[in-house]
Amino acid sequence: MDRMKDMVAIVTGGSRGLGRAIAKEYAKEGAKVVVCARPQSPAGLPGTLEQTVKDIQDQGGEALPVACDVSDEAQVSNLVQQALDRYGRIDVLVNNAGIMILGETLLEIEPARWDRLMAINVRGTYLVSRAVVPIMMEQRRGSIIGIGSRMANDPAQGGGVLYSASKAAVHMFSFCLADEVREYNIAVNVLSPGPMRTEGSIAIPWAQNDWHERVEPEEVGPSAVYLALQDAGSLTGQLVMRAEFGKTWGAQ
Repeated sequence: MDRMKDMVAIVTGGSRGLGRAIAKEYAKEGAKVVVCARPQSPAGLPGTLEQTVKDIQDQGGEALPVACDVSDEAQVSNLVQQALDRYGRIDVLVNNAGIMILGETLLEIEPARWDRLMAINVRGTYLVSRAVVPIMMEQRRGSIIGIGSRMANDPAQGGGVLYSASKAAVHMFSFCLADEVREYNIAVNVLSPGPMRTEGSIAIPWAQNDWHERVEPEEVGPSAVYLALQDAGSLTGQLVMRAEFGKTWGAQ
């Protein structure tokens, strides 16, 4: 229960769903968790930053809430500075913040919505990683986890031109970054959680057809903990599937 004792983790998009589940799992394992999210969901989804932090604190964990739009460089700088001011280090970054536009064709997606999704999903991953990497380089250790998707490499999954492209970018960004920071003992991996029952997935057009096959986001927690504990000498530059954790990779 203390595998992440004294570690400091930033989890973006931590107000609901997968981000909340990972943040709570990290806290349960002893980490100090910096939970980042926008103050309100533009789509009106339930869940808040403060609720995630309260859940963690009610369970005896430690968490710091920081309101942040990951596409805004100044807000990202503030996020990282607050983490350093409070805890003095950053050991883990989970690039979870993201939005979805599914079931729409190229001609149905206006440029403004294209830009907004890319700003959150891709620019946000870049900005937060860029702010955290120098700290991990100085520490000579760290773990960065991108949240991937089957939609990044399989058009039959229904991600469409926009969401699939954004997730493919996150995958390749993470693989290339892993090579860049390997000499500093920083792991960078991509975790594909698979279909989940989250607040956001309720809006997926076809989700009700396979709802019974989807997992609760809490089931992703153990695999996210395992990745948080990795460095460049143990596991880096990999795309791993939550469903295969404990089978083809991870703790046996």
